[in-house]
Amino acid sequence: MSKAKIFLFINFGFIIIVFLVGFKSDAFRKRINSSDLAYYNGRQLALFGRVCEEADFDYKSRRLTVCVGGQTSGQVLITTNLYPEYNYGDFVNVSGNLEAPPLIDGFDYESYLARYDIYSVMYYPKINLASSSLNNAQKIYLVLMKLKWSLKEIVDMNLPEPEAGLANALLLGYRRTVLREDLQMFSRVGLSHMIAISGSHITILSAMIISFFLALGVNRRHNLKIVFAFLILYPLVTGLAASAVRSAVMGGLAFLALYYERTSSLIKALVFSAAIMLLLNPQLLRNDIGFQLSFLALLGIIYLYPIGEGMTKKLLAKLKLKSRPKVIIKTIIDTINLTIISQIVILPIALINFKQLSLIAPLANVLVLWVFPPLLAVLIFGLFMTALLPFFSILWFLPAYILLKYIFLMSDLLAEPSWAAVNINGFNWGHGFAYYLFLSIIGYILTKSVKKV
Repeated sequence: MSKAKIFLFINFGFIIIVFLVGFKSDAFRKRINSSDLAYYNGRQLALFGRVCEEADFDYKSRRLTVCVGGQTSGQVLITTNLYPEYNYGDFVNVSGNLEAPPLIDGFDYESYLARYDIYSVMYYPKINLASSSLNNAQKIYLVLMKLKWSLKEIVDMNLPEPEAGLANALLLGYRRTVLREDLQMFSRVGLSHMIAISGSHITILSAMIISFFLALGVNRRHNLKIVFAFLILYPLVTGLAASAVRSAVMGGLAFLALYYERTSSLIKALVFSAAIMLLLNPQLLRNDIGFQLSFLALLGIIYLYPIGEGMTKKLLAKLKLKSRPKVIIKTIIDTINLTIISQIVILPIALINFKQLSLIAPLANVLVLWVFPPLLAVLIFGLFMTALLPFFSILWFLPAYILLKYIFLMSDLLAEPSWAAVNINGFNWGHGFAYYLFLSIIGYILTKSVKKV
């Protein structure tokens, strides 16, 4: 056996071990002692700390991750009012009731927060700003955060709601800026995957960007440069959010697999990257749905996408189209291929966690998904031109508004039929295992049949 295969089996074996051990509810949990902040859950405390992550907020409240140092250390997630505004880099004095994360409508909130090493929460405590200084690394990160906040402010000033909320989610990763009823609508029509930052999200966007510019006549070499610039800049624009960095790495690997057709090498790289992420945080596999969806979707894209691509090439060869119509049709089919494969592969996890199946998702992806590459382009154009000529900012954002409006109108129309989505209850991991076994067999048979033709 070659060293490369041994390396692959070691990494894959590590992932399997993490998966099996992770079935224990307290697996990989930190052991709490008297030096940990969580040791004092259930008590009234006065704390001094630093807001060490970007504030997470929606239209009703603000959530702050505060890092507390000294003899007693740890992180506490604080839910407070929208105003006054506190954000990354602020030092605060906090007094209130320290609690363990509660069970919310059957949702294991404690395990969800444990993946971020957070074992304590506070709800609406008394907060006052304090004075202290950041180190050099924190100051650099604060500069990046301020750039992100400035971009959001420009979007908010030049787009109305709910379009501004969706633009901020797509461009900057602010998922909570999308109204809850709109999130439910996107879930109903099967478009949620384009709002959440994940490896499949990055892969599909990368593939669509290159297809979009190919249709405009930009050659393949320059297209790849554009995509790699996107993979580098996108995490920076989101403030180096962990999900964005992880997704850019995993999505970039899958994208390379699609366009350089080196599946065997890249599957090793994908498994290795997943193993490294789990080594740093083994709780991701059990408690991070985004990680689960990304890894499975990328595996599906690497192994199943070539089946549809091979069929597409044979179809286009039979049609004998001219180059430009051929590129346009291939772009449409590739988009359908990528999105349907992603939806098929993540289906069991989606059913287990969300208990809803969108029947109209294939049609919705065809009618709406093509908008995202030009939408990202005109949003970036709007931000750039507003920096140069701010007096015409509304004009610069007009193309983005039109495309965003189209997304909402089309999604709302597609969500209306009663059969657009159905609730699925009782689907469990046993059914999921049988599903993936069946999918693997079908994939193997189709791969062989495509190669023979």
